[in-house]
Amino acid sequence: MSAGSTLPARSSILFGMLQRWSALGVLARLLAVAGSGCTFVGDLGQDSMSAGGSAGGSDDGVGEGGDATDGDVDTTLPMLPPLTNVRVRIVGDAANITFDAVDAAVDYRVYALPPNDAIHVGGDGVIVIDDGLYRCAGQREALYMLEDIVSPDEGWNDVAAGGATLVERQVVGFTRTEGDAELGHVYLTEAANRLPVYALADPDVEDDGAVACGRPTFVASRAHQYTADAAVRDALVAQRWRDDGIAFWVPMTAGAATRPIYEASLVDDALLRWIDGPEATARGPGTTILQVLREPEPGTVPLMRVHVQPYCGRAHDELVAGLAGFRRVRRQGDQPLPALRWSGLTGPITLVAEALDQGCPYQGILSPQGEPAFVDEGAPHEAYVTLAQMRAASPSGEVFVNGQYDDPPPARAIRRSFITVAPSLPTMDVYATFPEEEDFFAGFAAPTGSVYGLHFDAPMYLMSSYSNSHVHFGSMLGEFWLAYNDIAAGVNGMVRLGIDAPARVDAGSYLHVTGEVGALTTDRRFPQLFISDQPAPLQDNLASGTTVIVGPRRYAPSFIDLQICDHMTWDLGYECAGLPTFAADAAPQVAPIADTAGSDNAVQLDVYLSPSRIYLLLDGKPYACTDLPALADDGVAHGPPVGDVRIAWGDVLAHSAIDFTLGGGPLTVPDSYGFHRRHLPTTTQRHFDNLGVSSGVAAPPWDEVQVPCSGGP
Repeated sequence: MSAGSTLPARSSILFGMLQRWSALGVLARLLAVAGSGCTFVGDLGQDSMSAGGSAGGSDDGVGEGGDATDGDVDTTLPMLPPLTNVRVRIVGDAANITFDAVDAAVDYRVYALPPNDAIHVGGDGVIVIDDGLYRCAGQREALYMLEDIVSPDEGWNDVAAGGATLVERQVVGFTRTEGDAELGHVYLTEAANRLPVYALADPDVEDDGAVACGRPTFVASRAHQYTADAAVRDALVAQRWRDDGIAFWVPMTAGAATRPIYEASLVDDALLRWIDGPEATARGPGTTILQVLREPEPGTVPLMRVHVQPYCGRAHDELVAGLAGFRRVRRQGDQPLPALRWSGLTGPITLVAEALDQGCPYQGILSPQGEPAFVDEGAPHEAYVTLAQMRAASPSGEVFVNGQYDDPPPARAIRRSFITVAPSLPTMDVYATFPEEEDFFAGFAAPTGSVYGLHFDAPMYLMSSYSNSHVHFGSMLGEFWLAYNDIAAGVNGMVRLGIDAPARVDAGSYLHVTGEVGALTTDRRFPQLFISDQPAPLQDNLASGTTVIVGPRRYAPSFIDLQICDHMTWDLGYECAGLPTFAADAAPQVAPIADTAGSDNAVQLDVYLSPSRIYLLLDGKPYACTDLPALADDGVAHGPPVGDVRIAWGDVLAHSAIDFTLGGGPLTVPDSYGFHRRHLPTTTQRHFDNLGVSSGVAAPPWDEVQVPCSGGP
């Protein structure tokens, strides 16, 4: 398998046994089946989203409120219910972990299983680990929806919002209350006598707000069809409905313990769902689409309803399993992110993933090098702090990477899972993992140039910084990290890491470039990947040749941009020609990146480039395909660089003093990019990992019916 590929369903079920088998035994079984770089699906054994928006399911039937065991894991950590639908995606030397959101969780963290003598359990349930290092999920930072605000209410036309959600308002002639939002109860996990309910998003381009009017669109922005019929699901997928996987599980048969959910399209094509009661009396008969439990049972969560009115889309009722998902769909914005990351794997290791009742504490701006707080031409900046400095300042010696909460109470774990993983490195011409035992920064010579063009040279890399007054870079946590600020918070700051390794774009084969990168973005801070026929320093030479630029950008929820610089330079506000990525006759088959984009986790970006086509994959799945040359948004058909090329990864922080502004005004709501607005308004961090390059490879597997190519002259 290639890096980040997916296990067959039957094999991936093995991962759901982690809590019942010994950790080492599970690892041996997984490695025997998986080979290199695979996704281990915890419980369901299938590659799809699960209840609550995660992927996977549970073969042991443990859900909300269920019991858990630790198998043969040797630990004095107290037993807790496990996380459900744990999914581990191994990319190189990193483990990317997702799971169902926990209703009562404020934050999540992961750490290496410590020796028992390092674990201290307090009477209040708070655990302290000697010199513990935790990586915390923090918030999914994004734009938002307006709650129960419609025209002509004050503030209804908000350029930072994707529309409105209605829970306690009139919806097509019937006034709903918050109590009406609960329609019944469903399961998060698989078991005997349960049916999966699939969620599929409408492919109508006119119902996609990003395409129709440029407003924020979330997974819930497009109307979904819910079905427990696998044949219906397959037929809709064939019609290019976006497959959002399994939303939840319901009883296999109807009975006295179940109730029907009705559906109908009413005034202005609003798609509504309801149950028996006053709303059914008001609306009349509808089509029965599901049977759900009337009352809670062990392992169930409430099935919630949110009416979504996108600015440029079809009004519809979303069905959401659990209160955490309900809060996310109702408000969007900043939400606890059920995704964790552990990088720098050197061999088999058991990780501990926990849901917490409080947030991880903020300990400063983490940086490869430390620097005291300073003022840059009137713009104040917090100190840059190293891991060692964080540890020295911590009373317990504990370090909380990506802690985002100011002076929170000590956190208690409310769910805990043990996960055994190992690195899986692909075979490529170049593959950089930035191991912890190597000091990446030490390999660079003293910089040359000035703050407007500062260059650090190493045998295989050239690191360039443009218009940044303070820039720090190096290896940390088994990744390449950047921490920097643009001059006076008022210029277009950029960083470029060029890889000095041979690469080619030739007819009859593809250049493959892969890497993991933090995907939290705005209009003014975002990562980039460059493939160019020009030498380093790349930014200085763009105008002399042809360069492809790929990367996620804009306020979350975001998509991947594809640009070609055809004998022109690139700068924010003076950008290169944009190429099409999605076919024009259907809404994108991919979900917006932001639903899982936090400050510490990462997405894997794969680019396959030939003279006649470019493929983009996100987290190992087809994202977009463009035939080349392609007619760009400048009205000209542009082709890619061919022959010898150079690769660079980059980052942008531009005019940071006016970041977090839309429509001429600042973001003011507290729950949209709140952490960055408090602590990183004019500073940025970005981490990269598992950067690979190979020339002369085959095209990736691709279904051009499901993910058709755009572009062409």
